[in-house]
Amino acid sequence: MSARPAAAAQLDPASAPAVGRRRRLLRWAARVIVLIVAAITIMMVALAIGMRLNDRAIEDHLATAIAIVLSVSPLRTGIEFVDATGATVRPDGGVLYPGLLTVGQQFVVEYSSVDPQVARVAGRTASVGTIMIAGTLAVTYLLAGPAIWWCRRRSRLPLWGSRRGPGHTAPPPS
Repeated sequence: MSARPAAAAQLDPASAPAVGRRRRLLRWAARVIVLIVAAITIMMVALAIGMRLNDRAIEDHLATAIAIVLSVSPLRTGIEFVDATGATVRPDGGVLYPGLLTVGQQFVVEYSSVDPQVARVAGRTASVGTIMIAGTLAVTYLLAGPAIWWCRRRSRLPLWGSRRGPGHTAPPPS
């Protein structure tokens, strides 16, 4: 019994279609991994751009206030503060860069006086989130790189396009 599928296909012609199917499946697996990595990369770049834009909006019209943490969840940290006009503000998206905040805690918040819905913990900027983005991308590439390499090596097919072997020619002109 041979350990290599290609060698087994040479000995038993009936197993040749299964080997070809397996190779195409591995190529598709590599393609799916590449597309997932591309989607994660695009999301992380969009997140980085959004963080910078929010920081710029706050810095262009900087105002500060004392805020209190109302709720903490994995997706957002709800806060409440009183802005310069005396209105109570509860940002819909929570506060930016909320790390280590607890319910009931009071802290200084920086917000945009033009749009008080954009608020961040005082002293924290997009650089805090950049570390998370870089870590996410590093782990993504470290996991996907070997997986793509393994799939391509096992399939022996190009990732994109098709490779024509000997004996294949272009169709004759009509």
